[in-house]
Formats: sequence, C-alpha cells, structure tokens
Amino acid sequence: MRPPNGNQGARNEQAIDHSELFSRVIRLLTDRFDSCCAIDFLNRATNGEIYVFGGALRRGLFGDKLSGDVDIMVPNGDDRATSALDSLKVPFVLNSQKLRRYRWNSLQIDLFQPREFFRGFEDVETALSFFDLKINALSLHLRSRRIVDPFYIVSQVPVTDPGINWARWTEMSALNVVILAIRLAKIMHEVSRLTISTADAHRLLTEVVPRIRECDWAEVQQRFPPGKDAFLRVFASNVLSRVDPTVPDRQRSEPQPAPDTPYVR
Repeated sequence: MRPPNGNQGARNEQAIDHSELFSRVIRLLTDRFDSCCAIDFLNRATNGEIYVFGGALRRGLFGDKLSGDVDIMVPNGDDRATSALDSLKVPFVLNSQKLRRYRWNSLQIDLFQPREFFRGFEDVETALSFFDLKINALSLHLRSRRIVDPFYIVSQVPVTDPGINWARWTEMSALNVVILAIRLAKIMHEVSRLTISTADAHRLLTEVVPRIRECDWAEVQQRFPPGKDAFLRVFASNVLSRVDPTVPDRQRSEPQPAPDTPYVR
C-alpha cells in the first residue's frame, strides 16, 4: 500500500479538507514499515472495510508524526480482520476493556467492533460519538477513502479545542474518569495549540479534580508512575491553565458543516 502523492504534512493553522486529511493519515501509516505492512494486510483481508481512528487521525489533523499504536474498528459481525491476524498467529492480549490488542512486531494494534465498545453500539459512527474527546472521534474508512467526522471537527478553523465529550465523561466510573483525565493531559501536552473553554475548565475543576484526589492511585500507577500529587500539578499546568477566555462555552457554539462537507453516516 503506497502513500498518495502530495506535500509532506506540516503544521497548518488553516482548516484542511477531508481528502487532505486522508492523504496525511495514509502517509503517516505507510511511512513506518510495520504499520505499512499491517494496514496493507488488513486492507486486503477485509477489502478495505476497516476504520482507522484515534492517534493516527489526530496526528494527521495536527501535522504530527505517528508514534505508538494503530486503532482500528470494523463493522459489527465482520470478523475478517481478526481471522486474518489469527491466521498469521499475530499475538494479542486483552486490554483493560477486554478488547483485542495485537502486537505486530513493534506495532500495537487495537481492534474491535462497535458492539464490543463499552455498552455496545449499533455502528461505527455511534461508537465514535461516544469517544472521550471530539478530536479523537475522527475516523478514516479505508475502502471509500472517506473521513467519518461526527462532530465536524475538520471544518473548524483552526482546531484549537480538544472537545471534551461530557456525554462520555459523565457516564464513566470514577476510575475511568481519572484515566480519561490522564489521556487529556497527555494529548494537550503533545498538541501545544489546544486550549479549553471556561465552561469546560470549570467542570474539570469541580467534577474531575475531586475524583482524581479520591482515586486509589495504585489502580492507575502504570499510566502515571510519579503519583497523584505529581499528576494534579501536571493536570493544572497542561489543562486547567490553558483556557481561552474569549470563548466561554464552545459546546454551545460549535460550527455547523458546510452543505458540501463530506460526511459518512
């Protein structure tokens, strides 16, 4: 599988269209040997019926390089990807959500169906709509070369808000909220342009920070070894202090898609 032609993805303060984001993500995936081979294998095994999401899309959006893992969702009832990986005896373990996490040489591949994700969902789009951050809810459908963008993130100029999806956060257990907070701090550290609204900062301070303080840190020690007090300082620096006071509540003023915006339903 070869990356499409085009200029090397760079940081861009302007909105990008879906075709450009597709090109960036494919380039990121194919630049690395393991991910190039794995994506090509899964593309052939499923006739392209896979959805890449998570860090690959986020890094494509912000012009960063892919590092770490590849996250893939397949439609409910489609077992071709798992059967193909199992036929090669690619090893896997079950992650904290009891979903398969494969190890393709140095590459980690998380692979699941919407019905396996938390309370279970009927399709990929509704599963994406339950993701913790709206910038994490972007997905690339390989066969159609389309971007699934349930929150119309790509239309924002520029993207500066991670988009806390409170529908997800408020449904999680106290432990899972702390895990989401660690992930939010990590992403905001990696993407320096991101800020949060005053409304989100208030909710994080009043609803999330108390859960961090009450957490038995032994349950999340492997995610942030320095400990609870150190994380509270990092969370204050990386997240709570990065407020855009000019936008009091972005949740109420999200941009509407242009009539010709490509969108998968």
